Formats: sequence, C-alpha cells, structure tokens
Amino acid sequence: MKTLRDVQHLAHTSLQLRFRPGICDEGFSVLVCGMMQVWMHVLGSRCRRFIVVLLLISLLLAAQIITHLVRPVSDIEEAIRSSHLASIQQQVEGRAAGVGRPEDVNTAATRQLDMRLKQQETMKKEIIDNLSHMETKELQKVMRLLDSTRDPKAVQQFRIDHALQALKVNLLEEVSSRKFPDIMEAAHNARALSQQARPRPLQIVIATTWRSGSTFLEELLSAHPAVYTYYEPLTQYGLHQIRDGDDSVQAQKLIHNLLTCRFHGNDEYMVTVQRIKEMVSRNTLIWKICSSKDWGNALCFNDVFLKGACELFPWITMKIVRLRLKFLRPILEDKSLNARIVYLVRDPRGVINSRTDTVQWCKTKDCYDPQYLCSDMKDDLPAALKLQEDFPGRLYILRYEDMSLNPVNKTRELLDYLGFDFDPKMEEFLASHTTTNIDKPWSTSRESKKRVTYWASKLSSDKLQAVQTACDGVMKRFGYLPVTSTKNISLDKILGPLELTNP
Repeated sequence: MKTLRDVQHLAHTSLQLRFRPGICDEGFSVLVCGMMQVWMHVLGSRCRRFIVVLLLISLLLAAQIITHLVRPVSDIEEAIRSSHLASIQQQVEGRAAGVGRPEDVNTAATRQLDMRLKQQETMKKEIIDNLSHMETKELQKVMRLLDSTRDPKAVQQFRIDHALQALKVNLLEEVSSRKFPDIMEAAHNARALSQQARPRPLQIVIATTWRSGSTFLEELLSAHPAVYTYYEPLTQYGLHQIRDGDDSVQAQKLIHNLLTCRFHGNDEYMVTVQRIKEMVSRNTLIWKICSSKDWGNALCFNDVFLKGACELFPWITMKIVRLRLKFLRPILEDKSLNARIVYLVRDPRGVINSRTDTVQWCKTKDCYDPQYLCSDMKDDLPAALKLQEDFPGRLYILRYEDMSLNPVNKTRELLDYLGFDFDPKMEEFLASHTTTNIDKPWSTSRESKKRVTYWASKLSSDKLQAVQTACDGVMKRFGYLPVTSTKNISLDKILGPLELTNP
C-alpha cells in the first residue's frame, strides 16, 4: 500500500538522520530539526517504531472498513445489482428449460415483456373507459345534489317526501305530548302526501300596522306547536300601505293563496322569503327539518315542500301590517276558508313614538307621518264594525294596551274567541316576554305594564300635538284620551273605555 511505503520511508529517513551529527548545521530549518528530534525521542528503539507503524496501518484499514459498511447503497447500485441477479436467474431458468444460449433467454424475456405490456395497456384502456363512464354519472349526480342545496326548484322529490314524513312525526309528538286530542286527530288525519281530504284548518289573520305589537301577538300564537305562521307576507311591497289600486287586488290574491297553502306561482313572494329567511324560519318545527349544515336550506323554499308542510298544520296564523282592513273581507266571504281576523290597534302616540324613536328604518310618509296613521285608523274602524256585523264571531278587536296590562287573562279571552287551546308553551312565552325588558327595536320581551305609558317620557310636545290633532276623533272612539302635558302621566289620564258603536 502506498501508505505503508510512506511510513517505511519516513522511518528509514529518521534513522539516518538520527546518526548524523550536526544535522541542524546542514541547512535544515530550526522547526524541521526540532520536529525530528521530538520524533526520535518518542519512537526510541527500532522495535517501538515498528509497532507504531503497525498501529497506523491498522487504524487506516479500520477506517476503510467502517466507511464501506456505513455508506448506504445508492438506488443505481441497487438497480444494477438487482438487474444482474435477475439476469443470472433467467440464464439458470433458461438452461434448465433447454435454452442454452444467452440470446435465447433475452428473446424469450423480451417476448414475455411485450405481451405483459400489451395486456396492461388493454386493461388500462378498459379501466379508463369504465371510469370515465362512472365519473360522468357520479358527476351528474353530485351536480344535481349540489344544485338541490342552492336552488329550491332543483330539490329532488325523495328529499321532499322524507322531510314531510319527518315533519309529521315531529308534529304528532308535539301535539300528543300536550294531550290535545282534537289537534292530534287533525294532525294525524292530515295527509299531505295523498289525495285524501284533510281536516278543515283554522286561519287567523292579525291585521294592524307597523309598531303596534303585532310581532308579540304573532309570536304568542305561533308558540303553539300546531300552528303554521306567515310572517308579514306582504313585505315585498316595502314601507307602503296598500289602500287601493292593483296592489290591493294582487295582495288579496296572495293572501288567499297562502291561507290555502298554495305557493306555486307566487314568484315574487318566493323570492322575498329566500332573501328574508325569517319569513320561513319562524316556523321552528319546519326549519329544523328542512335546513341542515350538509344540505343547506334550499328545501325550506321549495314550493312543493312548503305546500305539504303547511297542510300538515291544523292552524295557520298570518300577520299583516301593510293592507287596510277593508281588503280582508274576501277571506271571510270565502266558504272554503275558516278564517278569523284579529284587528290589533294601539294608541297612535305610542305608535309614532316607536316609529321615530326606537327604529331607524321608518323613512316613508306612510310610516312616520301621523296624518297617514290616523287616516288609516279612521278607515279601519267602520270596516271592523261592518265585518263584525256581517260575520258575527269572526273579527276580534284587541287593544295593545289591554294585552299589556293583563296579558294572561286577555290571552285566555282571545284564545277562547278563536278556539285555540292555551298550550303550555304559550304560557311560558307570556312569562318570559312580559316581565323582562330587552331594550332592542325588534325585541318582544318587555315589562308590558310599563310600555303603556312609555311614550309619554319620550314623545316631544310638538309630536304629541301633531298626533292628537290628526287623530282627534278616532282616538276617543278607541278609548285613547288626549292630554295637554306628558308630565305625571297615569293610566287613567290616557286610557278610557272603548266606544266602538257607530255614531
């Protein structure tokens, strides 16, 4: 080895230098001379020098062996090794089979490889064709399902059927747990998925105007689990009152369709409920069935599903704040309906205060101008009295203040008039919404007794005078007494008995 020769030469040179006196005087540098002297001192005799040389050689060999063992075999080396072994194996197998020459072995292997590649290509092509066909079907199915989570019209019939059956089970559980046999029988016999006749439901229409306590009354009635509710179905008309013209005809048609659970063809209404989901989600039983994290809520706005869901409920409530009372006569005249009307009225001073002080959206004259409010009240009163005369027992006049001062007793009186049962959930609603004040514009949780005189602490003297001047005659007939000052207001100063007889 080259390393061994170098060590031997170095040792030989060292021995020669050792026996040459005056070596440092022959031109060697002081550093080299010093190193040689140290070398000679350390090594000593020839025997010790030989042992040192052997140790160096052993260390070098050990380093080579360790390096070879630790170094990983590369992919190329492994491939070459595997190829070589495979070639040897093929040659052995070829000789055993009578193929003695390497050329014959290579030809057979090549032929087998070609056949294998052709088979793989054929199988690959078949798999790709089948997979493409399957992917197209699956993609179409996925696209239909995806559309059904976004587009109400794309919802499949099997989903509608399944949801309606689930809703029916939930409804039966609710009403049976309350032990109302009449309602349970009505719900049980309501077969929205068949052509069988269903029980004749009851439709309750709350007719009023903005900020008159209608949301509270609607939530109270819809707390009953057997109630399907329509929340302001005329929202598409904006902040305007419908007093005449084509709008009144279209509004009457929409109301009649909805009270008979017909949603198809009411395109503008369906667009509105998709935009304002609260118009449907207030039906908590229905919303729980038709909306989900995985499927979205498109089913909730499918007209076929809504029709089936509406038909399952024996009672229907509808809150209307944009249509004057006289236009509701047709629903009482229609013998196919079993409708009742609750005409809800509130002190106009409280209404104007709520519209101008509590909310920020009251921007039209129909909303903020007391002249329009009082004119509507003057038109509604004779219409209410006429409807009571023509349809006895089917129109109930309710003052907001009477409900606020005595909510439980007034609720019982109203429910008896309508033919409703006083469900425990309605009692829970009254207990939680008439004793706690949540001071938010849309909240219905109020300390109800304090709300009757609340406007007196907020309404300016100018607004007070404007409202009382505009509503002078009609206020008195509804039992609202005029005041000259808002200081030291008490109930007996602002609220009197109803004077509803025709003058």
